[in-house]
Amino acid sequence: ALAAGVAATLRSAPELGVMTHFAQGWKLDAVPRLAQAGLTQVRDELYWEEIEPERGRYVFPPLYENYMTALREQKITPLIALTFANKNYDGGLTPHTEEGLDGYARYAVEVLRHYGSQIKALEIWNEYNGTFCKGPATQDRPGTYVRMLKKAYSEIKRVRPDVVVVGGSTAGLPLPYLERLFALGALDSMDAVSIHPYRSDTEPEGLETRIAALRDLIARYNHGKPKPIWVTEIGWGTRQARAVGDLAIDERTQAMFLVRTYALLVTAGVERIYWYLFRDYDQFATMGLVRGDAALTPKPAYRAMTTLQAYLRDAEFVERDKTTDGVYSLRFRRKSGGEFRIMWSWSPVTLPATGVDRVVDMLGAERPVLPTLTLTDSPLYVEGAVNGLPKAGAALLAPLVTEAFTGFSAEQGRNGWSYGVFAGESTQFVPLPTSRVTNWKEEWTGIYPHISITASDQHPSASGPKPMSAVRRWESYFSGTALVSGRFKSSTQGDGVRARILLDGKTIWTRALGGGQPILGEFSLEVPVEPGSCVDFAVDPGPGAKINFDSTQVSIAIRRK
Repeated sequence: ALAAGVAATLRSAPELGVMTHFAQGWKLDAVPRLAQAGLTQVRDELYWEEIEPERGRYVFPPLYENYMTALREQKITPLIALTFANKNYDGGLTPHTEEGLDGYARYAVEVLRHYGSQIKALEIWNEYNGTFCKGPATQDRPGTYVRMLKKAYSEIKRVRPDVVVVGGSTAGLPLPYLERLFALGALDSMDAVSIHPYRSDTEPEGLETRIAALRDLIARYNHGKPKPIWVTEIGWGTRQARAVGDLAIDERTQAMFLVRTYALLVTAGVERIYWYLFRDYDQFATMGLVRGDAALTPKPAYRAMTTLQAYLRDAEFVERDKTTDGVYSLRFRRKSGGEFRIMWSWSPVTLPATGVDRVVDMLGAERPVLPTLTLTDSPLYVEGAVNGLPKAGAALLAPLVTEAFTGFSAEQGRNGWSYGVFAGESTQFVPLPTSRVTNWKEEWTGIYPHISITASDQHPSASGPKPMSAVRRWESYFSGTALVSGRFKSSTQGDGVRARILLDGKTIWTRALGGGQPILGEFSLEVPVEPGSCVDFAVDPGPGAKINFDSTQVSIAIRRK
């Protein structure tokens, strides 16, 4: 729904920061370079085992003292992630006993006592739902994390009620895992919810819809009230396309994604955002705003961040203009007066520049104001009035009926969606019998190997040599025309899949994806429907019913013409 244009409550733009690794030995000459970009927020660590090398004895190594001093001198505020295990507790595994959890809470307090008012926010652990949780704690990640969170929160607030306690810190945006945390009362022991919604092989567009789903989940478990959302890690490294339709990212695209990501997260109401990473480093050799060389040579993303900071530091988000699909126009108001927009388009579009006073590209270069303004996928800052925006077409003005992501449910038939299989070449829909929730996903599954349908993916299977298609079915409740749009995106590995759309058992669209073919299949169809008409979105396994690497991303929106 956000893609159709969103009017928002006037609110300050989010604070922008970056992830650094000074605690891992980065040289301090990076600190002035941070300040030059206008960055006033970083996220870093003060490792528990280094600070408490012996039980009850707390020390602060020169490495930590030096980088914290350098940040303070440049007026850069650190968000400290409290990590990781300590050999003095629970055998060096993730703390899980009362003794270990008490030790972790004391470590948080000692950090606050030592650095005082320099620390405004603490983040409880990092990616607990991922690889940074080890040992008995993994047997009940949500339960153990909430126990740790509650103890730490209580002790932190006892000594520093003003400190923002940030919880969650999830790898990805795993709504089922977060819901388990919230159901256990985690929201009562955090002042902000943090996530790491990486999309390494996908454009940033769509993030706003995922964040909206998280907002709704928070409200459901927080008595209808919001809670600040912080994105404490997000970023893209450069990559080569491995097949037609695969996403290629060069350094300029990385810069484009940075601006578009931050702009979209503004529309979703995210309060603070940290780019990962400030400099190319270790296995993250292409994710930095600057290179990892001695000169810390700026990349396009650094200049893009600098320009973005300059525009947003004195701005409030007003609304997203209603435009045709694929055109983005986000309107901001300066507190000191005047308006500007951040604008881009998936495909080039030219519009009248009547009312435009100034145009600046994403890297900060001023462009001449011409009679027309051409938008591309590279964002522009456009000051003044913008008249002649391409209006939302019929497809967008048509009421949204449902989406595959937001309409997904653990109940067959809810929101009009059901989840099942086709056996072989049959188009008889057989519902899957089991819905389950893991820490990472909610899915429909069954007796066939790897069969899975989630809010955003479908994985087909096989029964011996017989292919078993993963099918997402929507049943119409109205007469007329359904506008069906979206895309399938398969893996670059394996022998590929076949994607199909069927109306009442008859194929109306099909593509072979992967296995040497393009991996992306986009569709936009006008489908005549009656009450009870069934539109099936099927993913079939590749030749010979080989099912390895057959997981396929699915995005679907259905509107009523």
